[in-house]
Amino acid sequence: MSEHTPNALTRAAAARRAEGAHLADLAVSNPDIVGLGWPRAELAALLGAAGCERHEPNPFGSPTARAAIADYYTGHGARVAVDRICLSASTSEAYSWWFRLLCEPGDTVLAPEPAYPLVSVLAEIARVRVIPYRLALRDGSWRIDLKSLRPDARTRAIVVISPANPTGQTVHADDLAALRAAAPGVPVILDEVFLDYPAAGASTRSHAGDTTGPTVVLSGLSKVALAPQLKVGWSVVSGPEAWVTSMLARLEHHADAFLSVNAPAQVALPGLLAAAPARRAAVRARLEANLTTLRDWCDGAGRGCSLLPREAGWSAVLRLPPGVDELSVALRGVEAGVLVHPGHYYDLEGAHVVISLLTTPEEMHAGLAALGAALARS
Repeated sequence: MSEHTPNALTRAAAARRAEGAHLADLAVSNPDIVGLGWPRAELAALLGAAGCERHEPNPFGSPTARAAIADYYTGHGARVAVDRICLSASTSEAYSWWFRLLCEPGDTVLAPEPAYPLVSVLAEIARVRVIPYRLALRDGSWRIDLKSLRPDARTRAIVVISPANPTGQTVHADDLAALRAAAPGVPVILDEVFLDYPAAGASTRSHAGDTTGPTVVLSGLSKVALAPQLKVGWSVVSGPEAWVTSMLARLEHHADAFLSVNAPAQVALPGLLAAAPARRAAVRARLEANLTTLRDWCDGAGRGCSLLPREAGWSAVLRLPPGVDELSVALRGVEAGVLVHPGHYYDLEGAHVVISLLTTPEEMHAGLAALGAALARS
């Protein structure tokens, strides 16, 4: 099968939609299609502010935009200098830049699994090989399985996603120290896009400005300001001073060749970040309400399903009953009227489905009813 051939679940979902039948989307990831996006007029006003009509090339991005990002990190208890922030068109673009800056073709990067299948795709494009390390449940918390760490002589970067997708794992300080010890001096790329969405009673912290070792923190407007359509991400560089100075010079040369962030998005960024806390609060309320619905469903009509621990993020991982095939459940779910992702999409071990907590409460109720019907046939 070609790598570009849609898989069975994608084909089934497309066929149901083509028939005009409703499909409760419990895999949705974009806030703008579930009533949590920006009103058009408000977004247009921000994008049309003074300066949107001018091209003022700066390799690292507008100083005003970067100052707003530095203020965002101040709110998270992290001190970040404006000149150590570099804008990119997305977090994905930032990954690709750092893979090229840190690696030669054939070099390796350590990356976690289970995880959203993005890093491996970007690494392949950069001709870099991924060496996975495992996240495992221990005492009710997701931790790094230190026995799975296998850096080699060509390891040039360590990817950490905290909070992780879909598990919601946030990296523990001793796990991060163990990663650094496993590959001394190797830069850590920390993806923090879900930083602002801790579970109720949990907390998250940013590693921006971390000086314990070479560090690059990635984030962007997609999650921080619920504006994925604007395509703005950023990198925050920190660590030993000599390394930071060297990498900033190389990054400036690289970013200057692209100048990929458009002027209106940079002009809008301070206003977006200023208004984002209220919007993020609405998302967190939606996440918790849907999580309560999901827990109640597991306790009642869940047919032996259980939820795995979640510290943050937009997803919940649902463990299926013993002996149930996750792909069969997902395909039967489409027949019954619900779309969920089987766990193997994320390299989860065992039988699971991953459910977005971002969907509307109505879709959550409808989707779980259909999932229950699918399980009844398994």
